[in-house]
Amino acid sequence: MRRDLNLYWWGQTTSAFGSVFTAVALPVVAIVQLGASPGQMGLITAASTVPGMVLGLPAGALADRIRHPRRALLTLDTFSALGVGAVALGLADHIVSVGWLIGLGVLQGLLSILIGCLYFVHLRQLVDADGIGPVRARLQAGQYGAALLGRILAGPVIVAFGSQAALAIDAASYLLSATALLSMRSSDLTAPTPGRDSTGTFHGAASGLRFFAGHPFHRALLVFLVVPVAAMTGLATLTGPFLLRVIHLPTGYYGLAFVLSGVTGLAGSAAAARVLGPRSDPRRVTILAFTGGIACCLLLPLAGGPLPLAVACAALGIGLPIFFGAIANVAVSSVFATDVAEGEMGRITAALQVITATAAMLGSLAGGALGDQLGIRPALWALCAAALTAAALAGPHALRSARALRQSEASGVADLPTPTETAV
Repeated sequence: MRRDLNLYWWGQTTSAFGSVFTAVALPVVAIVQLGASPGQMGLITAASTVPGMVLGLPAGALADRIRHPRRALLTLDTFSALGVGAVALGLADHIVSVGWLIGLGVLQGLLSILIGCLYFVHLRQLVDADGIGPVRARLQAGQYGAALLGRILAGPVIVAFGSQAALAIDAASYLLSATALLSMRSSDLTAPTPGRDSTGTFHGAASGLRFFAGHPFHRALLVFLVVPVAAMTGLATLTGPFLLRVIHLPTGYYGLAFVLSGVTGLAGSAAAARVLGPRSDPRRVTILAFTGGIACCLLLPLAGGPLPLAVACAALGIGLPIFFGAIANVAVSSVFATDVAEGEMGRITAALQVITATAAMLGSLAGGALGDQLGIRPALWALCAAALTAAALAGPHALRSARALRQSEASGVADLPTPTETAV
C-alpha cells in the first residue's frame, strides 16, 4: 500500500503540474489572442461547471457502483490527455476560437466530475478513515508544490514556445498520471456494501443531497462550501483581466503573479497536518479556515500603485485564500471520512461537486456580468463584500452546530444520519 500511495502521489502531483500550464495559458489565449470580454471570460469559466450540475449526481452514484475505480481513473486520464492535446493542435494551426475554449471547459468539467468522485473512492481503498487526513495533506502538498513549479515555468514557456506548448505539457502530464495508476500492484476491486449494491445508479443519485440536509451542521456547512466557491470563481474570472488590463502586468510575467499561491498552498497543507491533531475538531477548523480565506480576498481589489507594489498585493490576495483553502480542504476531507458511510462516498462527493459546480457557475457568470456593468475593480469589491456578509451571518450558527455535534460524539450519541437514512 505504501508503494501504491507513493505512485498515487506521483500521478496526482504530475497531473497538477501539467494542469497549471493550461490554467495559465487559457486566460492569455482568451484575453490577449482572442480579445475576450469579461462576459466571455465568465462563459469560459462557467463552461466547466455545467457537466457537474447536470450529471454530477448520477456520476456519484455510478462511482459507488464501479468495482475497479483505478481502471476508470486511468481511462479518464487518457481522455483528458486527448482533449487538451486536441486544443494544443488547434492553437498550433491558429484555428482556436472562444468556442473552442468553452468546449474544452465542458469536456474538462465532465471528466473532472467523474475523477473527483473516484478520487476519494480509490483513496479509501489505499488508506483507512483515520489516515485520510495526513494522506490527503501529503497529496495536497504535492499538488501545490507542483503547481508552484508550474506557475514559475508557465509564463516563460508560453512566451518562448507559445500557448500550444503549455497545453501539450498538460496532455503529457495526464499520460504520466495514467502510467502511475497502471503501475500500482494492489487490487482495486471494491468490496460489496449495502449502499453500493442496493441502490440503482440513477435511483440513488439524490441521496447525496439529502446528506447535506440531515444534520444542522451539514446544513450550515453548505454555506461555507457554496459561498467561498462562488466568490473565488467570480474573482478568478476577473483576475486575468484585472492583472493584464487594470494593473498592466506583462504577459510573460502573468504566471508569476500566482507563484505565491503555490507557496501558501504548501504552507496550508503543512499547517493542516498540524492543526488537525487527535484533539482537534475538523468541523470547526473547516468553518474558520473558509472564513479566513474569504477575508483575505479583499487584498486583490486593494492592489494598486506602482507595478511591483500592485503585483505584490494582488499576489497576496490570490495566495492567502489558497493558504486557508488548503487547510479547509484537508479538514473537510476528515469531516466526510468520519460522517459518511464508505458505500456512499461517491454519492456524497458527487453531491458536493454538484453544489459547488452550481456555485462556481453562478459566481463566474456574476463576476463576468459585474465586470461588464461596474468595471473590473468595483466588481471585485462587490464579490468580496457579498461573500463576507454571508460568512458573517452563517458563521456563529455553524460553529455552534459543530460544537454540539462534537459534544454528542463525546457522549457516544452522535446525532448523525445512518447509512439507511441517507440511502434511497
